[in-house]
Amino acid sequence: MRLALIGFGNVAQEFARILLEKEKEWAVEYYEGFRVVAVSTRGKGSLVNPEGIDLRRALLDLHEGGSFSPENPERARVSSLDIIGLDFVDAIIETTTLDIAGGQPATDHLRSALSRGKHAITTNKGPIAFAYRDLQALAASVGKAFLFEGTVLDGAPVFNLVRENLPGCRITGFSGILNGTTNYILTRMEEGEGFAAALETAQKYGWAEADPSMDIDGWDAAVKVTALLNVLMGAGITPGDIDRQGIGGITLETVREARSRGQAIRLLCEGALVEGKPVGRVAPVHLPADHSLAKIRGTSSALTLKTDLAGELTVQIREPKIRETAYAVVADLLTVARRKR
Repeated sequence: MRLALIGFGNVAQEFARILLEKEKEWAVEYYEGFRVVAVSTRGKGSLVNPEGIDLRRALLDLHEGGSFSPENPERARVSSLDIIGLDFVDAIIETTTLDIAGGQPATDHLRSALSRGKHAITTNKGPIAFAYRDLQALAASVGKAFLFEGTVLDGAPVFNLVRENLPGCRITGFSGILNGTTNYILTRMEEGEGFAAALETAQKYGWAEADPSMDIDGWDAAVKVTALLNVLMGAGITPGDIDRQGIGGITLETVREARSRGQAIRLLCEGALVEGKPVGRVAPVHLPADHSLAKIRGTSSALTLKTDLAGELTVQIREPKIRETAYAVVADLLTVARRKR
């Protein structure tokens, strides 16, 4: 299977490392070889080789110079859409960053790939929040996979869990902690650290961006809630439809008062049926200290799915690293391989 990587940031680079480690093992187990034949980036350059990119050199180039070397014979002046259109590409892996305004250009990348009869895998939640129905319908019409396990809970299975292991079940609601940055800040505040200091530490370790508003204002969580509602409950909504409140108004005194009452504050993400209509909410809530979600600390996340037949199921990922998110890409890729087999 010949792959094009659209975006080559931390997740895609870690995926490349995993592929180098596991390619021989997977070829035996899944009767399928995987070859990256193109890489497209916004600022590092692009690479094309129908026989397969030298991933080790590509990774070394970035480590040493921050971009693909001009001397690299695989370097090419092509756009991401040019690469998606190459006839020797079988599947694209889209890992560009989230655009909260409309899910672009990731949505166009995925639509272009599917319309050309290529499998599409993404870790970008924007297209799921803004164009899921259209993209899913397009994938079905051309008989290709459209997969996105890495969009909500890093490498922990959510969509794969429902699709593969809950046949016949209807998802009636969910609740969880889906933003590790805000959860880290809130748990550090429980330990006595101020909001600004906790945020600074989160930025230092790369859990929060230089502009942390996407996390602090609840937008990242709202996009994830939208994706869950669209995929699992057929909502057909966008992030603006989510009742959203961030943690910017939470002070150290607020956290201390909650602790004195035996409570913990968490940025809770919820989806439910209200008069038969799926609705979502993101807001800081006071939970009893012994509540399962109150015990989710640091950058960990958790999601409880409510079903009509299987009761409630909880998936948790503890202190995820970039490798776990890259694994979600692996899981989707191997799902495609299993279907082909």
